[in-house]
Amino acid sequence: MTADTITSTLAVSDTLITPDPNPVLDGLVGKDAERTTVFYFEQGLQIKKNDSLVYSDAGNLDYKYKVLNYLLEHPDMEVTILSKYSADEEFRSPNFGVIRGNSVKEELVAAGVPREVIVIKSDIQDISFDAQNSYGNGISFKFDPLDTERVAALATAIPKNKVVYPTFTNSGILVNNELKSTLEEIKQVLEERPEMTVKIVGHTDNIGNYQDNYNLGLKYARQVRWFFIARGDLDKNRLMALSKGESEPIDSNNSQRGRDQNRRIEIIFN
Repeated sequence: MTADTITSTLAVSDTLITPDPNPVLDGLVGKDAERTTVFYFEQGLQIKKNDSLVYSDAGNLDYKYKVLNYLLEHPDMEVTILSKYSADEEFRSPNFGVIRGNSVKEELVAAGVPREVIVIKSDIQDISFDAQNSYGNGISFKFDPLDTERVAALATAIPKNKVVYPTFTNSGILVNNELKSTLEEIKQVLEERPEMTVKIVGHTDNIGNYQDNYNLGLKYARQVRWFFIARGDLDKNRLMALSKGESEPIDSNNSQRGRDQNRRIEIIFN
């Protein structure tokens, strides 16, 4: 499960966006449902090739409050973040458009925009990055009537459980990119669903005895839990470490590949 599948199986899409008949070629623009310009900054939000961040400056920093004010004045509307990326960039899942869109989404949420009225659309474009691998107009906004069915579905959707594979060692786990991205997913779920808790379950292969493997699975789960709490500043009461040891293999323990599959951490949302 990736970051965009938790919130946005329903709220994120990847599309070639229909060109605006009266486009603003440069700068940061927000348009309403009739494609009338709601706000405009001469300086656009900058992106960089193969970089997941979105860069603002003093000239456009107030874009967040322009979005917030429009939505406060129009409570029946939602905002779509149109986030560009290039086919020339490194392959990522989700793609850089979604990653950058989520970065902007978190900025809007921090400014007070309700998470459920924000939609992300990643827009693949033929981007001409400059000599510093920068592009000055990576993000734009549009406002549309609120999709109440989507909001209702988000409110009742339960995130899917997932399996992650940290780097396991004899002394414990080493944090890798998969574990870091899982932390971001968990943070988002717990922010959106204050009633939800997370079980972190350690699984092992069958090398050794049953009790030792149970203890090893619990050790790994506790280390993952502690990483989530410490790095993500999460409420420790909402994360529980458990172990199934060797009792629930998902592959044969008769090969190294199978044993590698069985040594895993399972994330269960409740």
